[in-house]
Amino acid sequence: MERAVICGFENTSRRSSTSGFTLVEVLIALLVGSIVMAAVMTSFQSQHNTYLAQDQVVEMQQNARVAMDMLVRDIRSAGYDPNNLGASITAAGDGTEFLPLQFTHDDGTGVLETIAYSLYDAYATSVPPGNDGLVDDLARDTGGGRQAVAENISQLEFRYLDGNGNVTATLGDIRAIQVSIMVLASQRDTKTTPPVRTYTTPSGAIWNSTPGFRSVYLTTTVQCRNLGL
Repeated sequence: MERAVICGFENTSRRSSTSGFTLVEVLIALLVGSIVMAAVMTSFQSQHNTYLAQDQVVEMQQNARVAMDMLVRDIRSAGYDPNNLGASITAAGDGTEFLPLQFTHDDGTGVLETIAYSLYDAYATSVPPGNDGLVDDLARDTGGGRQAVAENISQLEFRYLDGNGNVTATLGDIRAIQVSIMVLASQRDTKTTPPVRTYTTPSGAIWNSTPGFRSVYLTTTVQCRNLGL
């Protein structure tokens, strides 16, 4: 079959076509892209909030463990007295700022050491001053002034028991101490809004966590194995 040639050009029935997207196609692509980006951002924000929450939980658990481990270790040493120096519990306070638990023990070198625990505001006496107005730092005092050993300890309670497990206020009868602490996160969680939690201590006291803050509660009974020997 012959094909005609006009003016030196081959004449075909094909028309040249142009490639591109219509306005409707562009709008659909933008819509799909926006949906995908929104899903990605939502997932990222959720993972970020989860990370922050986990970070707060880890921080609280570390503070709680440090506070409780140090308290238990020192309380067990109360009354340790191989050299008959007169070691004993010398003050049975509830652990608030001006009512500490205080006791003595032989420090291992034949010297009687005094240790006291209570809550206080470490920043009130910091240099430069940075008082946060909260009495939520666990203080350990060995005679050189109170030193913070754990932060964000919202509540602290000491409860004293005699050899029969009964509550006692007589220093010479104390054979065990029940220790309870509540630790709060250092920052308010504005993303997940943790609920207020309620804890009941061995003494029957009711502790409520601060709204918007995550919390951890620990309690244990420490046997003072060096007392009454």
